Amino acid sequence: MSARNVTLADIAKKVKISKSAVSLALKDSPMVSEKTRKRVISVARKMGYIRNELVSSMMSSMKKSRCGNFVETIALVNGNADEYAFVNHPTLSKYCIGIRSEAKRLGYSINEFWFHDPRFTPATFSKILRTRGIRGGIILGHSLGNVFPSEFKPVWDEFYFVSVGIKTYNPTLEMVSTDHHTVTYQAAMKARELGFSRPGLVMEEYIDDLVDGRFVAGFMRAQLNFPKTDRIEPFMDSDAKEGYEKRLFDWIDKAKPDAILYLLDSTRELLAKIPADKRPQLIQLERRGYVPNWMGMEQNNDLVGMVALRRLADMLNRRSSRVGENSNIFTLVPPTWVESSSAKEKKV
Repeated sequence: MSARNVTLADIAKKVKISKSAVSLALKDSPMVSEKTRKRVISVARKMGYIRNELVSSMMSSMKKSRCGNFVETIALVNGNADEYAFVNHPTLSKYCIGIRSEAKRLGYSINEFWFHDPRFTPATFSKILRTRGIRGGIILGHSLGNVFPSEFKPVWDEFYFVSVGIKTYNPTLEMVSTDHHTVTYQAAMKARELGFSRPGLVMEEYIDDLVDGRFVAGFMRAQLNFPKTDRIEPFMDSDAKEGYEKRLFDWIDKAKPDAILYLLDSTRELLAKIPADKRPQLIQLERRGYVPNWMGMEQNNDLVGMVALRRLADMLNRRSSRVGENSNIFTLVPPTWVESSSAKEKKV
């Protein structure tokens, strides 16, 4: 039997275990014992088994196109306190659009889970994943809990997971996110290019903390390109604190920005109280729906979701990939400047 013709079934027959167990062993899955893994690898080498990744991928695509079936199922975990955040949240909903479209293109079906469901425990989650043959998934919306409970460690050790948008701790999962540093850097530089000499930043500190300070860092770095007289300290108060509105307007009166970079729709609603002829130009750092005279940054969060799905697919299909060793790998997706025609006319 030539190496080209050796199959998983041949190895399984030789070792006297199932074909699926052979597949797991060759992928270093913790779902098989170390003794079995070593035995399978030894036999596979002696038989001359060579895994052809290209052929494997092509066969999976052919199977899907001929039978109309999905190649594999993945988990999509909503880590937000809102059970319906995938629909209600302006950012998470865009992530999901990208994830679902790319999953469909690559042939993956999706099972959704809610992290804050009282029935969602490490033991039940692991059992469900094993029972359904799910080897990994994507978690998003965990801004209210990016430090995972220690009891979930066995889940991250046994299955492949990618975090979207937010860096996680305990453990640090592989992450795909928009480039928050570039979002504010480019927005501030674009404001100067358009003739606004004193752009300011309104950024809630708790939001900036979630992205390791990258929003503020990008803005501060851009200001190094400005004359010192045009540099403005960012306003980082919490919008949940009493007196927020007064402090915001006091900051505007003192700093006198001619353009304001902001993130939240609620901030725009407050700034709309300023008479139009005295209002600084508003530049939003994330597009969250249609707004007349809008200008700002498109974070391309649908693309973030697509890239996250590709990273997970790569983990699931790359022979060298090992469960639990996918941490500290970050993929950043660049934003795009967007300016409506009405905003251009307004400037002119």
